[in-house]
Amino acid sequence: MKRNIWVLALVGAILWGQAAWAQDFYVVAVGGVGTRITAVPYTISAPGFYYLGADLTHTGVTNAITVNVDNVTIDLMGFSLTHTDAPGNTAGILMSARTNVEVRNGTVRGFNEGILETGGNKHRMINVRGSNNASTGISLTGAGHLIKGCNTSNNGNGISVQSGMIADCVATNNINFGIALGSGIITDCVATNNPGIAGIHLTGPGSVLGNTAFANAARNFEFGGAGVPTSILVDRNSAFGLNPNYTISPTTTGVVITGNNAGTP
Repeated sequence: MKRNIWVLALVGAILWGQAAWAQDFYVVAVGGVGTRITAVPYTISAPGFYYLGADLTHTGVTNAITVNVDNVTIDLMGFSLTHTDAPGNTAGILMSARTNVEVRNGTVRGFNEGILETGGNKHRMINVRGSNNASTGISLTGAGHLIKGCNTSNNGNGISVQSGMIADCVATNNINFGIALGSGIITDCVATNNPGIAGIHLTGPGSVLGNTAFANAARNFEFGGAGVPTSILVDRNSAFGLNPNYTISPTTTGVVITGNNAGTP
């Protein structure tokens, strides 16, 4: 009976041109909510919901999608946004001092910066894959950001956030670091095979909880910045392959590494 109700709801959505949700998927019918992005470069100049209906390829030296307003949702709908030229200074999705932008459900690859915010607040990156971007997969300055369920690989850097929360993310095979956060919480993430600076690095005050880091060439976990007194709680993490696996930057004070962490402290 429940399945039949959902079928009727989906049929109704298609007939009436609306969006319908059914557990783990939804349908945006022709003429339904939102604006479909059909080609790039594309500039978003009005708040609202935007989505991809197919894989999009970008060439040249511009940015692919530029967000010029606050309160925007971009759903990649499982598709890819791909740059095929030399990366130059391009960004797949660029925001500058914006607030409340969400990007979700798809792949951004081949740019200099996959997703870039140069000074905004309260963005959400959900279920995004950033790969083969020359500088960073996801890079957000500003405060109050949430990055959840994202996967970054084969970038210069994986995920770089000034302030906020990074949860349930995976960073692999990035040249410099996997996951770097200025202040806030890193929780339930995995960083592996990042050969440069560190797998997971929290610079300022916050917590590193329940993460796993291994096979990162330089450091699995790193905390603090040189000479910066800060308060960091490190608890329930797992690491192996290096000695030590948990590194505190020189002269940093205030880092508490509990006995609940696996791996050589």
